[in-house]
Amino acid sequence: MAKDELSKLNPDGTSLGQSASDKIGFHDTTPVVQQATAAAGTDAATTQTLANAVRTALLAYGLIA
Repeated sequence: MAKDELSKLNPDGTSLGQSASDKIGFHDTTPVVQQATAAAGTDAATTQTLANAVRTALLAYGLIA
């Protein structure tokens, strides 16, 4: 099976979505808007909150299962 290329060889790159409200999904997940994240971790508790927020976002986009 041939693959599709997303690139248009634009020297400025390729972007998915024009705004934070555009929905994107991968691997047959339901597309979602840009995910918010927690503030940078400064101690164990806030670092854990940040790690959980990143995990939630990756799951929502379908980038991890």
